[in-house]
Amino acid sequence: MKQRFTSTSTHKVDAKGRVSIPAEFRRVLDRGDPDRDPGTNPRVHVLYGDPREPWLTCHSMASFEEIADLLDEMEENDPLLPALNAYYFRHADTLTIDDSGRLILSKSLRDRVGVDGEAVFAGMGKTFRIHSPDAPQESVDPLAALLGTLPEGTSIASLLPRKRRPVD
Repeated sequence: MKQRFTSTSTHKVDAKGRVSIPAEFRRVLDRGDPDRDPGTNPRVHVLYGDPREPWLTCHSMASFEEIADLLDEMEENDPLLPALNAYYFRHADTLTIDDSGRLILSKSLRDRVGVDGEAVFAGMGKTFRIHSPDAPQESVDPLAALLGTLPEGTSIASLLPRKRRPVD
């Protein structure tokens, strides 16, 4: 059974940058880090390399390994490879959850997304985001922007892709 990050919650961030991860997120991270040493806490891969985004994008280790595998499959001379490697490897940190279920966000990570005193954890399925409660709503909530473009009466569910049946 695949586990996904769902829901949104706001958590206090202390002066040292410690913030509690929602319990549901911790369970997904725990299951998404099966290769860690026994008795150690799960890890999370935190991306911060896109300056256009006012959030940190967080992956379980399993989710990140899927991406790393895709990058490994790219041709060495692909012109996108250096930028993608920089985004996923150089502009990223792997953090370990502490024994109290918290992440320690460095000052540079907190400053990068304007987190000061509180952080919002927003489930995005395979990933989750951490952002400031003061982040512009239109940038952190793609649903609001989408709803403004849909014809009246269009349901969100109608936008899901439909599996195609094989032709007999």
